[in-house]
Amino acid sequence: MNKKQLLVFSGAMIITSALVSAGVTLGGLWYMQNAQKISAAETPSFEGFSLPFLFEQETLKNGPSFHALEKIVLSVKGNRQTHFVMLELAVETRHPERIEAIDEYMPMVQNALLKLFANKHYDDLQKDGAVETLQEEVKQTLLLAFAKTDIVRDIDDVLLTKYVVQ
Repeated sequence: MNKKQLLVFSGAMIITSALVSAGVTLGGLWYMQNAQKISAAETPSFEGFSLPFLFEQETLKNGPSFHALEKIVLSVKGNRQTHFVMLELAVETRHPERIEAIDEYMPMVQNALLKLFANKHYDDLQKDGAVETLQEEVKQTLLLAFAKTDIVRDIDDVLLTKYVVQ
């Protein structure tokens, strides 16, 4: 083999190697992007793998979502008069599509909170740290109220978004 043939042979090997590498890389990327379509039973090796410069794909948000509930006005006992508490609540969830039906349970939510506040006194609601304590009590009350429903598994947290005592 002379020098010219050696250069042509080496060039052909480099070009062939580059084409094979590119084909394997693109084929592997295509397989990873379409692995869920090919086999729904198998979990892909690299979940969430995405190369936006090759495939335009909308990414799903896995963070929390919040669903606001109707505001609730309740009465509490005071020393000389009755006081009112206005609460606005939000339910934190990672499955917003499954928690949309929670609005149909508002009478149950109102009833559970009415029972909780029936034992409250105005002075208890004015103490330091009352909001944190109340938020935990409201959360436990609602989780207990939803215990017999499928919604309870989708409630990650219950937040007080507005709290007014008069």
